[in-house]
Amino acid sequence: MKNVVLPILVIAVTALFTSIAIGSSETNWKKFELESQGLTVLMPGTPIKKVLHEKSFIGDITTDEYYVNDGRDSYSVELTDLPGFAVAFSGSDVIYDHAKGALLKSTLSKLISFSDVTLNGVKGKQLVYDTPTKPDHPEMQGEARLFLRGDRLYIADAVVEMSGGKEKLSRFFSSLDIGK
Repeated sequence: MKNVVLPILVIAVTALFTSIAIGSSETNWKKFELESQGLTVLMPGTPIKKVLHEKSFIGDITTDEYYVNDGRDSYSVELTDLPGFAVAFSGSDVIYDHAKGALLKSTLSKLISFSDVTLNGVKGKQLVYDTPTKPDHPEMQGEARLFLRGDRLYIADAVVEMSGGKEKLSRFFSSLDIGK
């Protein structure tokens, strides 16, 4: 009888901890909304805000970045207001190419693909990239969505484990809304 009860007890405890872990990861995802900027997205935790300043040939550019990093996976959304003349003069393709290059350079990553995507009628770009492997860490992959709406550039970016990361990417990007 002991030989039957112990395996059943181990299976029951394992199932309990698995359901708790799955349940807690589901509840960690929270709606993050910047109503005045027209952005809504689900993120696995409360994001931290960082303001970035960059001097460029078109003037000073300020980016508001909101990010969540759980020690392995990371998620961020960036909102950059660009000078109107820069958008009109250079066009969206130049802005997307510059943003792609900056993201790949800052993460020391390698481009996999850069393709067209649409969100709520706004045309943008989807960037998929490989990140450098770190010792004692699983393989990671990054994906970003870039949208230029008026003079504002929206970038939603996620870096997740290759193993099991597709569901997280799907949850993050399918919740992204840059309406109004």
